[in-house]
Amino acid sequence: MNLVKECKFLTDGWSYEEGHVVPDNNTCRMVHVICKLTRCQNVLEIGFNYGHSAYTFMSMNKELVYHSVDIGQYEHTLVNAKKIKEVFGDRFEFTQKSSFDIDPTTIGHYDMVFIDGDHSTEGMSSDMNLCRDAGVEYILIDDYVDCISKELGIYPKQLVNHYLSKPDFPYRRVQEFAYPATDGQNKMILLKRK
Repeated sequence: MNLVKECKFLTDGWSYEEGHVVPDNNTCRMVHVICKLTRCQNVLEIGFNYGHSAYTFMSMNKELVYHSVDIGQYEHTLVNAKKIKEVFGDRFEFTQKSSFDIDPTTIGHYDMVFIDGDHSTEGMSSDMNLCRDAGVEYILIDDYVDCISKELGIYPKQLVNHYLSKPDFPYRRVQEFAYPATDGQNKMILLKRK
């Protein structure tokens, strides 16, 4: 399966505002492992961007139902959400909104929440607390790296590790994953509710 060629339609004609996952063989294996570990049937993704993650997850798991939420600050996000909907039909849903506006009582039925939206301390904290309050079993966090921006003080790995050390945060580390992205090697971390 060559998803890199298959999903080229998601970036054709757009300049790269932000990096995105490269759905090569390594990434496909990673997604397969994540789906196998979590046995997820329905996923909520916070942060859609170009849609590469959504495309990869649904291509690798033919039964997976995927719901992406994004503020839609880029034109390509809204255009590509429509394209993904055309490809996957009822298996895909897109909602344009901020994750700050999600009520935790509305997302408890998701097997996994994939956090890849606002990477600020406030944004990531809000998303992790949202998952905790909703009782979601698995959290997958993208950009699990030391630093995204020194100027803005964005240190995702440090923040996630801080949460994992808190006694009131009911999740444990399952596994870290490295994968290629258009802006270099990147990492994700999978957490499971204790």
